[in-house]
Amino acid sequence: MACGINHVGITQPGWVRQYTECAWPARLEHLFNRVLFQGKEVVKVSNLAVGGSNSEVGKAVLEYHLFPDAFDQPDIVIWSHAANDAQEKDKERAFFESIPGFVNAAHNLRICDDHLPLVVMNEEFFGQDNDISGAIYKASNWFGLMGISQRNVISHKTFAKFDNDDYVNSIIDAKGVHPGMGGHIGASWTVFYNFISAFTDACDYRRVSSSPTSIASPDVAAKKIGPYKENGYGDISSEWKKHQDKVREMCARQEQEVSTSNNDETAATTTTSNQQLHPPCTYAFMVNPMTSIRTSGDVNKKMNEVLISNTGWNAEGFPVKQPRAGFYAKEPNAHFSLKIDASMETKYMTIMSMKSYGDNFKDTILEVDVQIQRKGDAAEEEVVKSSKYEVTGYHETKTSIHIPHKFELPDGGAEKGDSIVVNFRLVSGSYFKIAGLAFCRY
Repeated sequence: MACGINHVGITQPGWVRQYTECAWPARLEHLFNRVLFQGKEVVKVSNLAVGGSNSEVGKAVLEYHLFPDAFDQPDIVIWSHAANDAQEKDKERAFFESIPGFVNAAHNLRICDDHLPLVVMNEEFFGQDNDISGAIYKASNWFGLMGISQRNVISHKTFAKFDNDDYVNSIIDAKGVHPGMGGHIGASWTVFYNFISAFTDACDYRRVSSSPTSIASPDVAAKKIGPYKENGYGDISSEWKKHQDKVREMCARQEQEVSTSNNDETAATTTTSNQQLHPPCTYAFMVNPMTSIRTSGDVNKKMNEVLISNTGWNAEGFPVKQPRAGFYAKEPNAHFSLKIDASMETKYMTIMSMKSYGDNFKDTILEVDVQIQRKGDAAEEEVVKSSKYEVTGYHETKTSIHIPHKFELPDGGAEKGDSIVVNFRLVSGSYFKIAGLAFCRY
């Protein structure tokens, strides 16, 4: 969500202000509060985008609640990873796994609430990539989501004269992945307009449909049709349907349990809406300019909570400008170990690392050895269960991007009170970057 170029003629806004002031999420917050609430701070928009991230990273942020401090559970979640998803070589994976995975993670924040959070698909990528537009259209329609495309709003102007840089720049400021300030202003107005349109449609529908004399209104009948879904699911991934069915079954069971219990309606509603608020992780962080883990010092402090030995790894980098903050190895055979005392059932480990096409990333392999040490006296007599995993750092796609690598912990994972000991070693190459770690229930 960084604002690439400033064409307004003011002083360069600075690295952090690109996120907090120039990029369209901050402008969207300003529009909501100024236009609808007379300047009162009613709507808060948090830009959780991380440089070099895609839908998989976005999914991890939602799934593991890697939110800013004092962040309330969101009422609206906006997907906006079109630029980096479009560069994924394996389009099938990006379009039919990553994007639906993000949508499911957003819905799971309030898993049995049919109304919150409102999930929105927003395509703010101006590059000519029809595949990503098709994927957004298909996903938004299948899941019944609001789909927004700034690309469609301006395409009749930009694509007609795409070779005329001056003309295109007058609209979006810059072609490519990071548009300038003009592009962000346009994106914020497009998103805001769609929300206002949706709000008025919903209000009009409730007002009209509540009137017995207006039931036959063609406008009301049209609104009852609902989202378009392709007949027979077409090439929609069967996993999408399976997930929806599982959620439906689980929530039906929960509703049955609530209805047969002695709890009153208020208590039942509170349980349902807040069930996902409990932290899902024993230990988790991801470098993000909008959270408390944004600088190399923050990374160092967080790692020191669990480090038991370290040779050759250092917290380095900046919040936004390159190189970005992370835990770096810059020598062969660099290794470190950490120990985490499980505060809850912990079944999975996720490593957020960078993949790049740069020469320093070639042939890099990180070997990860995980051991589960059981609590209690019997632990000394048991054979410690362990597993090894590998994470590579190089790919041929001409971009540097953070990838979450999720592994199932050995021996069914750790129970509360057990210890998870993890040894990281760079067994090939001499350069690697870790941008986050998570040890979680799921």
